[in-house]
Amino acid sequence: MDDTARFVFYEKIYFYELERKEKLISRLNLPLAMLGVLLSFLSYMLGKAPGSEDGFAGIAFWIFYLSAVFTLLCGAYYFRSSWQLRDFDRGLPTLTELEKYRAEAEKHFAAHGENDDDAETYFKAIILNYYIEGATVNTMNNDKRGAKLVSLANYVTLTIIFSVLSFVPFYTYQQEFTKREQSEAATASTAANALR
Repeated sequence: MDDTARFVFYEKIYFYELERKEKLISRLNLPLAMLGVLLSFLSYMLGKAPGSEDGFAGIAFWIFYLSAVFTLLCGAYYFRSSWQLRDFDRGLPTLTELEKYRAEAEKHFAAHGENDDDAETYFKAIILNYYIEGATVNTMNNDKRGAKLVSLANYVTLTIIFSVLSFVPFYTYQQEFTKREQSEAATASTAANALR
């Protein structure tokens, strides 16, 4: 592989990894939305939660509820870890910086160069190094991001399962609580009618 073909190959890999990064970051939207919905659902249940003194329903609720909260927090951690990796990705410098560097290289090689194209060869080598370094760092970050995205999806799934499991005793408790209130209201109204 000659230098030109190698340059084109590294450039393609560099831009492939940038595109891969964008695709992985866009896949974070759905888990984030699901984490928000699950947090709202868990907050709703917390306001009307049965106590541990309410028997099996209360104990089962708190076991599943706390498991759901734990897995939600783990999912939030993996979301943050995956999102934060973008701060460590590598890119090319700005065009202004590159052009300034090229002008300095031309000035330097005009005075100290051996060939007419030394400045251009040196500048291409610098760009090639940016491609190599950027593609390498971005590949490692994308691999980490992909692994964290899989963990995030697993924890979101576990949070959904534990939330549904905690809803079963929650619903049972709410039905019993409503029946108790209705029978107490009926007893109170019967007693009030008897006193009249």
